[in-house]
Amino acid sequence: MGEKARCRVNTHVHIRVPAERVWSALLDPERIQQWWGTSRGLVEPRKGGLWALAWGDEGQGYRYVLSGVIRVIRPGLRLRIEPVVYFNPERAPLGPMRVSFSLREKDGVTRITVRQEATGEGPDWEWYFGVVKQGWKDTLSNLKNYLEKGG
Repeated sequence: MGEKARCRVNTHVHIRVPAERVWSALLDPERIQQWWGTSRGLVEPRKGGLWALAWGDEGQGYRYVLSGVIRVIRPGLRLRIEPVVYFNPERAPLGPMRVSFSLREKDGVTRITVRQEATGEGPDWEWYFGVVKQGWKDTLSNLKNYLEKGG
């Protein structure tokens, strides 16, 4: 077996809304659906709570699922989900991973930083590492657009 590769994504965006609005958008499944395009979600906003999101047609089963346990929750400041597992019908299940969101507000503008870390090897991990690096940039851009347009 080859050496496991480590994937680290660390990206951020500034959003012209208070941290409270950004925080709410991370924990409300109906709002997550608006900016991330999920089909369904279950979020229990407490330490030890579930954070699970699904994408795809419910009538034919979900295509993609990202699920984990909230390990750190500091309202308006920090959310860490770990272990996170990703399911895709065309790939092996991938995990465990860690995803964290950090918020910092100054003068009504919130900087949100997303960090994702995982270690894995093989073609499915290589594919995932490539997708997630651009994926978080796009996802934060969607969040920014959604919130700055009044979402």
